[in-house]
Amino acid sequence: MAMVTVEKVLKDIEANNLAPVYLVLGEEQVNAEKLKQRLIKNFPEEEREFNVGIYDMEDVTLSTALADAMSVPFFGEKRLVFIMRPYFLTGEIKKNKLEHNFDELLAYLADPEPTTTLVFMAPYAKLDERKKIVKQLKKSAIVVDNSPLSEAQVRKYLTTDLQTKGYTISPQALEILLQRTDANLTAIANELPKLLLVAEDKKITAEQVKAMVSRSLEQNVFDLVELVLKRDTAQALALYQELLQQKEEPLKINAILEGQFRLLLQVEILQKHGYAQGNIASTLKVHPYRVKLALQKTRVFKRVDLKNAYLGLVHIEERLKKTSQDPELLFQLFMLNFTQQAVG
Repeated sequence: MAMVTVEKVLKDIEANNLAPVYLVLGEEQVNAEKLKQRLIKNFPEEEREFNVGIYDMEDVTLSTALADAMSVPFFGEKRLVFIMRPYFLTGEIKKNKLEHNFDELLAYLADPEPTTTLVFMAPYAKLDERKKIVKQLKKSAIVVDNSPLSEAQVRKYLTTDLQTKGYTISPQALEILLQRTDANLTAIANELPKLLLVAEDKKITAEQVKAMVSRSLEQNVFDLVELVLKRDTAQALALYQELLQQKEEPLKINAILEGQFRLLLQVEILQKHGYAQGNIASTLKVHPYRVKLALQKTRVFKRVDLKNAYLGLVHIEERLKKTSQDPELLFQLFMLNFTQQAVG
């Protein structure tokens, strides 16, 4: 069946127009939980204990969930059954996997129980399309697109959500929040309660975001990328020392730094081949917001600089793994060599 949006299903719930089977596919946790709770709330509270079932496929067999789905509603007219984390729809292999009867699922999909809404909550980027159960499920179910939201969608979602709660956020505060969460809606949802607590007059300011939303190692390393490319040796070394003082592992810092430069090179090459931002994100399987930031840098810095920095970091990785050389000294030498390359 055709793929629909989360918003479309929410409207169908309001209209009490539910399909027998849904497949909620994608990694956006906030929307997945919102949809799940809205489906549950569609049932009178006194019926939920008897007619709403939630089954985690890593702990419970598929047969148990399907038996519930095929049961007659108890003190009500409908049943709602969630199948959580159906890893067997992917190529993932579990060490201690349960024995799931897929023939039972195929039989159910061929003739779904009319009084039951069966919902597969699949928090995965993709499924194994070669599997018979995946093909049949996609044919029988309404497939709900729950892929991560774009930056524009996150902005709209956040501002609308805050307005509903009676809050506002300044443009600068919004930019900092997006930067520190990589425009990830789940990360924003985790930070928002703290910001609402400190927001005076229900206004979220840039200072509050800076104080309440901590920077991740990845974000600090992103700043380090900028300093390296600008050949600001003093500031780059200061930030590197700060990360070491925070007990961050040198190999981990270097791996993230190396990964950032690899991404910049990949984005620059794809952009030169005519790829748009969205196409680059889907090709590299990274969040569109990261691609946006990378594109901003590749417009300023040359490919040769990106390549030289990347190769220098690969060399550091080799030295860190094979020798006991001081990580800080290795980074100093890297900056010295990188700066001299510009002069040469």
